[in-house]
Amino acid sequence: MEAFYRDCLRFGCLANFKHFSLYLRGREELLVTIRHPPEAEGASHAASVNQKEKNKHRATFGVTSQQLPPASPATRESSSDNPTETVFLIGAYARYNWPYVWLRSNLGKFGGNSADKDLPLDLNTTQRWKEEGFRVWDIVEELVQMNVVPAPLDPFEVDFTAFDVMPDLERSLLAGALAFFLRDLLLRDIPYAEIVQRDLLRVLEVHFRGGGVPIESEEKEG
Repeated sequence: MEAFYRDCLRFGCLANFKHFSLYLRGREELLVTIRHPPEAEGASHAASVNQKEKNKHRATFGVTSQQLPPASPATRESSSDNPTETVFLIGAYARYNWPYVWLRSNLGKFGGNSADKDLPLDLNTTQRWKEEGFRVWDIVEELVQMNVVPAPLDPFEVDFTAFDVMPDLERSLLAGALAFFLRDLLLRDIPYAEIVQRDLLRVLEVHFRGGGVPIESEEKEG
């Protein structure tokens, strides 16, 4: 689990993603807030999504019957049921020796109840974590694909407008950390590599300029 802990520490300190935010809570816990359209709006978009793709993402979501001890007390989580976000807890507890994910908000949205807060979710990335070598960001990618409708082409898309309100030094440091993460994504076989590469170039510009956020592209004078 040591490698997973290191991944959580590195990934949990990142910010300015468009579809989710992260909150690292100690060595073993990472809160992930997925941002998505309200249910009604998402339903209208869903009609245009290929049904087979939609079912592929939805089929992996369900509260497992595996009876594990409860995660950290649910009373420590936010009780907000914001229709535009869903909160998950990724727990990599030493006593389990395996990463699990718990739903921490909007239980009714998935047909659950308050008792289900203590049951981990049945996810492909956690079930096959060891044999496939999945990383913590693979788990987050699966959560994004399940909750954002239509599923984004790039689950790790960067929200560049969020850099506007950051102090220069903080902006430069965060951009550098994001660039390092995006570079590692590009070293893998991902279907959205072109989008990641585009964001990487912009993030590097933010990092080295340290000032205002650059525009996406500029026409060179001929």
